[in-house]
Amino acid sequence: MKFAVSAIGVLCFLFASTRVQAELSSSELSCLLEPSSEILLSSHVSGIVSRVNAERGGLVKKNQILVSLESELERAALRTVRARADFASRKLERNQELLEQGLLSDYERDELVTEQELARLTVAEAEERLKQRDIRSPIKGVVVKRHVSIGEYVGSEPVMELMALNPLYAEVVMRSNSYGQVSKGMKVKVQLVHPAGDGSETDVEGTVVVVDRVIDAASNTFGFRVKVSNPDLSLPAGLKCRIKF
Repeated sequence: MKFAVSAIGVLCFLFASTRVQAELSSSELSCLLEPSSEILLSSHVSGIVSRVNAERGGLVKKNQILVSLESELERAALRTVRARADFASRKLERNQELLEQGLLSDYERDELVTEQELARLTVAEAEERLKQRDIRSPIKGVVVKRHVSIGEYVGSEPVMELMALNPLYAEVVMRSNSYGQVSKGMKVKVQLVHPAGDGSETDVEGTVVVVDRVIDAASNTFGFRVKVSNPDLSLPAGLKCRIKF
């Protein structure tokens, strides 16, 4: 009798698993292609805008200078500390022979070496302050909005909004009875609906990169994320799509 009950339980489990897999393979889930990151770009320091090197809709590279602030004061300060560093180096060089012969005291030697090192560190600090006058893009992407123009004062507010379009992400919500059937690394078909509204579609391959480990009790659903490669940035964010297994 126990064997019969166990056999029935196994059959029920296999039937339920087969049914879920059939539902999964035939299911279509609505989604929306979203950028992989959205950034409100701000400046480390305040100042007046002297150059703007990107416009709305423009493609930008990682580390590209997008906005420059007036930097005459920082450049002058850098020239000053470099002159002091050169003087410290020449002073140490002039006394190098005396140091090698041991004709200078330990205090004098330490003073010369420390003076040169402090000058070098001061130059590095001034160079870093000058670099902060250029606001660079942290990603390869597209400019969504430009908030500043030449001559405007920049504080802590954003100067530009950027989006990374490679890869694109589709966030999908699914019923909890399919939990365990979707796994990280699974390949899926992503059907993109043409924005013209003529009903045309394009199929691309996507990969599941995130599966939620928590089921939402209120809706009895869980979510997962599908990554769509977009190396040439030909796909815009905001496209409606469908996921097919």
